[in-house]
Amino acid sequence: MQVNTSTRTQWSSNGLLRLLRATLPPAGGRRLPAGSELDSPPKRLSSEQLSALAQKWRRRSEDGDAGAESVAMALEQLAQRRGREKTTKMQAVSRRLSELMQLS
Repeated sequence: MQVNTSTRTQWSSNGLLRLLRATLPPAGGRRLPAGSELDSPPKRLSSEQLSALAQKWRRRSEDGDAGAESVAMALEQLAQRRGREKTTKMQAVSRRLSELMQLS
């Protein structure tokens, strides 16, 4: 019987967050308990919040930050996609209601 084991590391978002936080110095010189809110993934931003954040990155780009332009573009694209998702979901709900009420 032959057993194949994968030697590749498989990362989860939770594992990556913990790894990144482990490399940061403690804020204010105090350590947070292991099960704190920092171990959970960040909340999902709305398309409006993403657009506002993209504008802040655009200003950083204007101030000479070389990488800020690409971050702003990525945030804007994500905001547009989330805006379309919201519209698509609303259209699907409207269609379903129309079907249920036999309007169409």
